[in-house]
Amino acid sequence: MTQPTVDELDASWMGPPSATARSRNTPLRDRLLTRADLTNLPTPQPLIDRTVDLRSVAVLAGHWGTAKSFTAQDWAACVATGKAWQMRPVETGSVLYVAAEGAYGLNQRFEAWEFTWHHDIHPDRLAVLPEPINLLDANSVTELATAAAGRRLVVIDTLARCLPGGDENSARDMGLAVDALYRIQRATGGGTVLAVHHTGKDGTTVRGSSALEAGVDTVYLTTGTPENLTLERTKRKDGPLQDRVSLTLVDALDSAVLMSAHAADTTSSEQRLMSAFMSGHSATGASKSDLRATAEMSPASFHRALNGLVSKGLLTNTGTTARPFYRAPKET
Repeated sequence: MTQPTVDELDASWMGPPSATARSRNTPLRDRLLTRADLTNLPTPQPLIDRTVDLRSVAVLAGHWGTAKSFTAQDWAACVATGKAWQMRPVETGSVLYVAAEGAYGLNQRFEAWEFTWHHDIHPDRLAVLPEPINLLDANSVTELATAAAGRRLVVIDTLARCLPGGDENSARDMGLAVDALYRIQRATGGGTVLAVHHTGKDGTTVRGSSALEAGVDTVYLTTGTPENLTLERTKRKDGPLQDRVSLTLVDALDSAVLMSAHAADTTSSEQRLMSAFMSGHSATGASKSDLRATAEMSPASFHRALNGLVSKGLLTNTGTTARPFYRAPKET
């Protein structure tokens, strides 16, 4: 049986980014976009508001011990459940997580996440591949692209394990890897691909050839210690660049959960109420009665939790004392 060529494989999963896109099989002159065509291209839409966009490829890099995988798993769980990430609304959808270093311990991490945030991840919303794929092999990429179809998020964790025999310092090999990531992204039909990678010895730059960082749309770096983490965006193709979030890992069950550093001292009741607010009212805000109905907590627990969140600045009363209306303060 004759093996398909790379071009044939690419054509099979490309999926036009818009109605104006032309197939590679047509002459180049017929694939040109007019000024009118440009106006019909999709505008950037967030997967996670003010963080990562749909129809994009992102890199999340960090040194060992800086919770880069915890961050990727947190993003994946939020997308799969619809829970807002750090008060930022998300686009809900199914997730494919390539656990290239193996799935050992992954169940404990997701169980801890579900326990802490009171959101169960539906089995149909999260699929895990417990082994690496070869991003330098066209047929392997084709298999992953097929599995990625219709997903809102595909995570490759880690990129290094998915480059067997490749040279991270080679612009050619890293360029091929970037091309494979975009092929997988196109196969999602409008989703996002996130590659988890390592930083160099200095802990502040993406490891390997600059072709990786130059070739993707968004780059985030994790630095610090588990108790005092910083997630910072260092590249964004479209939109404002600056984004810096302070995070911390908090023990939960037999694992840990990533949360905002300024919210790390919240009680379990406060976390439950905040989770209910972000799931049902993050975009519009909520009256006390609406929030109480959503939270399904006892009156005493509800009022203690609400007062605690307000005193810690996690919720703000934008109404009056007699008729309170709560919103989450916008992050800078």
